[in-house]
Amino acid sequence: SDSHWVPWPPAAAAGSVRRPWHLQRKMQRPQAAERPRLAVAKNAATGDHVVSKSSACLSVATLLKNMIGAGIFSLPIGLHYATPVPGLLILGSIGLVSGLSYWMVGYCCIVWQVDNFRSLWHRALSRESAWVIDVTIFLNGWFTLVGYLVLIGDFTTKSFEGLLGADHLLSRNRLLDQWCITLILLLPLSLAQDLSKLAFTSMLGLAVTVYVVVLVLHDSWRSSAADWSPDMVFCEWSVGAFQAIALYTHAFVAHYNAPKLFAELERPTFPRWTAVVGSSYVIAFVVYAAFAVAALRRFEAEVEGNVLRNYGPQISVLVAWLGMGFSIAFTYPIVFNSAREACVNLMTPISERVLSSPRLQELLRSPRFQRRFGQKGRSVSLVNVLGEKPRGGKMSAWQNAGITCVIVFLTAVVASFCTDVGLVNALAGSLMGCSIAYLFPALLFFRTVLAQLRGLESHGLDEPLLNGQGPKADQARPARLGSPVLMKLSLGVACLIMVAGVCFAVLGTVMALKP
Repeated sequence: SDSHWVPWPPAAAAGSVRRPWHLQRKMQRPQAAERPRLAVAKNAATGDHVVSKSSACLSVATLLKNMIGAGIFSLPIGLHYATPVPGLLILGSIGLVSGLSYWMVGYCCIVWQVDNFRSLWHRALSRESAWVIDVTIFLNGWFTLVGYLVLIGDFTTKSFEGLLGADHLLSRNRLLDQWCITLILLLPLSLAQDLSKLAFTSMLGLAVTVYVVVLVLHDSWRSSAADWSPDMVFCEWSVGAFQAIALYTHAFVAHYNAPKLFAELERPTFPRWTAVVGSSYVIAFVVYAAFAVAALRRFEAEVEGNVLRNYGPQISVLVAWLGMGFSIAFTYPIVFNSAREACVNLMTPISERVLSSPRLQELLRSPRFQRRFGQKGRSVSLVNVLGEKPRGGKMSAWQNAGITCVIVFLTAVVASFCTDVGLVNALAGSLMGCSIAYLFPALLFFRTVLAQLRGLESHGLDEPLLNGQGPKADQARPARLGSPVLMKLSLGVACLIMVAGVCFAVLGTVMALKP
């Protein structure tokens, strides 16, 4: 894998001839301690933060932890919509395409030398369109929060039914449970400024998810009927396949974390990145397929959008309900924090444009307004000397509390009218999952490879592959995808993924909203 680290040629002396590219590959590569790293792993001598590196096995575990979550509970109903044989084929195809698009993000990170999605978007596309990232983060977080509240309603009512009896008020009133949890627990946690103490929820959620998977597999093995029911259809291609695509896409989405995972990977070369992504998605497919088949085998046509709702209040199931309820409740503020930050990023330029309006400025400076509401900003004399008062900076405590209360309240209202988490996951997969997993990675990859091909055509193999990136003695030249022919073929693959993402989004949304 170290063969992909090829140094830039040293500065040529006057009158000397630069060595051709195919001969430069025979140059002695630098030692491991001197090998150039990505921009995210900066030199410690400068005082910058150095990103800790992770082994390939740890990177696989991290990716699986980010991928396998609450979306797994809706996979059995997707298999029921599409029927088992086509459903498994669709699940494998979605996993393959999602893994390929995930790999594309890492490739772009290698080429552009970045460690986060925003920087990658700036380099491959433009800063002017970066608002698309904030819109995506906010909407994806919105659907996730609504899904969390729907699951909280499921788990709390089931848990109270097992603990307090089926006739208790908390066991019968789902809305009461949701709003009590929202006001007593979720809102205070979302208002908290420091979320470092909630780091344990990541491992708690992973442990509970593993427990639920083992529980469903074990129950299916012991309690399923000897034979499938006569009404069960195993292979039939129908429009239900598009509902399954939306659910499966949501289950495989983890692409927002790809740049960070790549930056933390030890010796991030193409073969190692391919091994990490391929291993992770193969393991995820095996877990998803086994879980979906086991749950469908156990409940068949009666399977629900949240498969845990099919179970009665046994002790083992009660542990799963309580564990998932606590895990989701303490994960809610972590997801909420990202959605709120994206919302603020979207609102800031809008508010600045409104406040910079000449008519509004004239109104704020008018004597009548200042006599009635007080002096706002700087006086005219100070403006003449210092200029306008800067409007940037952090939000005040009141602004933060106001935005937090509004978003939490709206997510709770939407969740109050929805009792099927399968519908939420289907909409999240079709509207946001297809964009995050297919459209954006393929678009970034297309622009990146296109820039490389243009560099090859303009400067030849001895010049930088990216416009404006001059050779430096202390940098490593990023390895190419392969020959120019292979790179052009990859552009066609990226276009197909983008088209598929748009089609899946439209059809999945229509099928999810179909009564």
